[in-house]
Amino acid sequence: MHRTAVLAGRRAIVTGGAQGLGRAFALAFAAAGAQVAVCDLRPEVTAVAAEIEARGVRGWAQCADVTAPVAVRSFVAGAAERLGGIDIVVNNAAIMRQTSPTSDSWQKAVDDFEAVIGVNVRGCYLVSRAAIPYLIQQGGDLINITTDHIHTCGYPEAVGHADATGCRWASTRRPPVGGPRYDLYDASKWALKGLTNAWAAALAGHGVRVNSLGMGATDTPMIRAHLAAKGATAPPGMLQPEQVADVLVELIAEGPAGRTSDSIQLWPGHRCSLPPPSLDGTLAGAQLKGASA
Repeated sequence: MHRTAVLAGRRAIVTGGAQGLGRAFALAFAAAGAQVAVCDLRPEVTAVAAEIEARGVRGWAQCADVTAPVAVRSFVAGAAERLGGIDIVVNNAAIMRQTSPTSDSWQKAVDDFEAVIGVNVRGCYLVSRAAIPYLIQQGGDLINITTDHIHTCGYPEAVGHADATGCRWASTRRPPVGGPRYDLYDASKWALKGLTNAWAAALAGHGVRVNSLGMGATDTPMIRAHLAAKGATAPPGMLQPEQVADVLVELIAEGPAGRTSDSIQLWPGHRCSLPPPSLDGTLAGAQLKGASA
């Protein structure tokens, strides 16, 4: 168990937990003392439950499709029953496809939309709406995993590079979005930002914090498969899933008085640690404080 057990007694669900970031999140939670339930389409997710329990806490896994309402409600209800409730939700399940509005066939465009929006947006929406009734019972945290395509080291605020000279954007201010072949992927992650902000406002009175966590190139099976499909090699200096997971634990450990509606972002070449609240979190915090005054 994590030496400080900062999440002792907490009960978490993580989607897309069979590998990559999802697995890292689940194991970091377990090491910090939380009980964890994970779901994934991959049957390997059951091995992650065993890894969780090897850390001395309760773990449970279920093969589930986050785009299917019946499967989602079964997973969430099963997790709540086995863990004794739910007070942390991490919407991590996601897919990435390269798309082109100028050259893709009509059928590819339709198939890509159903796949990307289905997993990345519909999945997040269904899991969260199934879990919110549990979250509001005692308060908790809901985290949507986004991307540095919506929050860069140049947007919406310029981030200093004095200690991040290895960042590829050190000499120019980086704009948002990932490029012309990411219209669906970027749209799906911007949608999560919208859900994050709206849910933060709706759930603040119930003691539930809602934030998004995004990151640049991180060494996961998904990004390696994506790079291989393009015939590209992995760039140097990628973030490691375990580094990102440590930041997520730190975010949750802020507790009820911590930030909400924030967009937390990590970038290769920069220090991988929890930053102060960004513009999103600062503005939302002021608004929510004013509403409760």
